[in-house]
Amino acid sequence: MEDAATMSGTYATFSDNSFAGRSVLITGAASGMGLETARAFASKGAEVVMADRDEAGLKRYGAELRNGGAAVHTVTVDVSDQESIDKAFDYCDANLARLDNVVTCAAIITAKRIFEQDRAHWHRVLDVNLLGSFFIVQGAVKRMLDNPDGGNIVCIASDAGVHGGGGLIADTAYAASKAGTLSMVKSVARELAGKKIRINALNPGPTDSPMHSHIDQSLKDRIAGNLPMRRMGRPEDMAAAIMFLCSDAASFTYGAALDVDGGSMFR
Repeated sequence: MEDAATMSGTYATFSDNSFAGRSVLITGAASGMGLETARAFASKGAEVVMADRDEAGLKRYGAELRNGGAAVHTVTVDVSDQESIDKAFDYCDANLARLDNVVTCAAIITAKRIFEQDRAHWHRVLDVNLLGSFFIVQGAVKRMLDNPDGGNIVCIASDAGVHGGGGLIADTAYAASKAGTLSMVKSVARELAGKKIRINALNPGPTDSPMHSHIDQSLKDRIAGNLPMRRMGRPEDMAAAIMFLCSDAASFTYGAALDVDGGSMFR
């Protein structure tokens, strides 16, 4: 390890142009965490491809960012459908010089009790949360292997993937899908060793976003009161962590899972 006298003193930091000349594809970009991530990357100079199945949301927020001077594309995608995923990547191939960063925010969260969950429910949750993430990763890797500088991938998992679900916030199917996402990230990281492609996961804790609209305010207040930070997470908290994982400041962070959970593990 270098001592203070021999270290270069050069450290990567965020500036207004931290991602200038770089591109990012974000799924689930029409609301919540995905939308805030798109805003964050755009604010730092990135060329952003917002992908979501919500066409109206894409139109509204894509225009908002463009009006602010950002370089933003929008593409409709259903991550549970392979043809739709392929078309999204075809769009990136045709409109970007290269694909530098990919963030998989698209997900569904459910809170059904054990006897309320049938096979159709499990298939739907896994198709979106786990398979959807994997096949976005697969498409990203295919393109990043051709990049001289590789690329960065961040998959959104969850603290439920670590601690389990089964409660009023997230059910067993959701927790299992996110545990699978964590394992998938580590497995892909092993396979990509030496390829200059960094892949990491983010474990958000309870977050006050449209995805949690099934939780009433009284329950949100209870959840916040039980967290060491005494508040729920915000989409902006997650967006900042995602940008860190895609930045040069995280150049030695590989196959990791970053907890951004307000200390939920200590509950």
